[in-house]
Amino acid sequence: MCIGDAQCQAAVSTAATNEGDPRMVSSARGARGGASLPAEPARHPGSPEAGSSVHFLDPSTAYRTKRSGELRPTSFVAGSLLVRGGHQATWDALRAAVADAGFTIDRRDDLGRRHLDEARDSGQLDAQHHHDLAEVWVQRVTLVPDLAREDEVFPPLDTWRLLQSYRTRVGDDAARRMDVGLEHPVTRGAHPHPATNPHPATNPHPATNPHPATNPHSDGLALYSQPGWGGRQPVNWLGPDPQPLLDAASPRRPQVVILDSAVGKHRWLDDGHVDRNPEVLGTPIGIPEAPDDADDTGTGDRFTGELEPDAGHGTFIAGLVRQACPDARILSVRLFHGDGEVTESNMLEALQLLALRHLLALEGRGADGTPYRPLHVVTLSLGYYHEEPGDASFDALLRGPLDLLSRYGVCVVTSAGNDATSRPSYPAAFAPGDGSLDAGDGRVPLVAVGALNPDGTVALFSNDGPWVRFWRSGAALVSTLPTTFDGSREAQNVLVGERGETRAGLDPDDFTAGFAVWSGTSFAAPFLAGQLARLLQDELPEDPRDVAAGRAVQRAQQALQDLPVVGDRHARD
Repeated sequence: MCIGDAQCQAAVSTAATNEGDPRMVSSARGARGGASLPAEPARHPGSPEAGSSVHFLDPSTAYRTKRSGELRPTSFVAGSLLVRGGHQATWDALRAAVADAGFTIDRRDDLGRRHLDEARDSGQLDAQHHHDLAEVWVQRVTLVPDLAREDEVFPPLDTWRLLQSYRTRVGDDAARRMDVGLEHPVTRGAHPHPATNPHPATNPHPATNPHPATNPHSDGLALYSQPGWGGRQPVNWLGPDPQPLLDAASPRRPQVVILDSAVGKHRWLDDGHVDRNPEVLGTPIGIPEAPDDADDTGTGDRFTGELEPDAGHGTFIAGLVRQACPDARILSVRLFHGDGEVTESNMLEALQLLALRHLLALEGRGADGTPYRPLHVVTLSLGYYHEEPGDASFDALLRGPLDLLSRYGVCVVTSAGNDATSRPSYPAAFAPGDGSLDAGDGRVPLVAVGALNPDGTVALFSNDGPWVRFWRSGAALVSTLPTTFDGSREAQNVLVGERGETRAGLDPDDFTAGFAVWSGTSFAAPFLAGQLARLLQDELPEDPRDVAAGRAVQRAQQALQDLPVVGDRHARD
């Protein structure tokens, strides 16, 4: 899938030059004569339900200023704003704008900033590293009506209008304009539940549907959600387990960070391969465990017992990383539960604390005297659509910690999105849009990964655009799911045979065998992340303290250069 004629030509040229894969070249050429991807998703991710705290920004009714540029529809969290850095001018202008609207700042969540300052004050973090982090550190403020005012009736809070008021106060000061922004709900690969919505297990006759590919009530995108066509379903694994090459204690094992749902129980994912409780200076990174053992059971509703749409998502990703890099040491940062919902502030807090941990590792520091090991690859299978992609202020808050990680040698890999749209989703669209692997400023470029079908064609659901540099298998993949998952749905037919054996159809949500099929750019990205980790493994120093940022950036840039743009395999001898 390509967006326009020029981009399709570039895609053909890139595919032929870098991979020589006729399937991908054919796919790109075939798209040239057809329709481009729509500029907007078919429906906007995060669209609120009645009573939701998430509001929808409609460009046709939204307030604007004289400096407003192009405005696109998006969703945002009502009653909160994100604020970068600690500049006094920023806070003064924000407080004045809030007061004029009849509100006040009720709570200020520093999103872990206190740990950054404690690390500096205790001498664990040098002044330069503290400065680098402090400049991009984002905090969250919540707003409530100012009860000290004489007004008896308060107008509803319009967070977007308040943000415009703030921006008019700072005027032409571009740096201060970029310090405050909306808080967006972040969803799975931009679209919340592409591969499991609608619930595929509710198909009344999945095994007897005579014409599943021509079902008149299921369009091409929806087919990916059905069992047998890429939707989440149990399968058996008959191949060998991933075979590590290095000793478990080897300092050359690459560290891959997964920011996703919890990694569940599975023989591939024991404590020797997965750190399920990463921390920095004694503070956990990520959100707490789900209540009522929902992370173990996969269901958040004990009355129905059905698996949640994204239950097992992080486990599936961890299995893909291990398939591509059996020696990888995975840091599992729990960012959401099985519902797939996370706010931008949760994601920012996790990224900021990870950046703090990485910089402490560069200085040989740790919480209990044992130095942290540096991070090598971070994979993010999530995203959102920004309201002002043409405004210089759109990227500052989320881009800050991502750029900081890349400046210190960490590869950041993101999913392109699953909405079959050409609209940029973030963080994927932070990737260089010219197809290059040069981020400039001595940084490792962030990379976005689109999804391929098993035959090498572009998956119908995959977003596309000039920022999507790499393509990997993302449809009907096989990977791990927690062996503790066995939802309330049962096989349609169960009987006792002549020898007393149980005979049954497939149980659509029994994953106790530990493996599943699933689809999404959410899975193309971590597969490439594992390939990157495998390439880096051969170049990592024996002494983990040998982590000079410049050398780490060079290693990461070279690994990206060595990866084919298109392909499912990149074996190393």
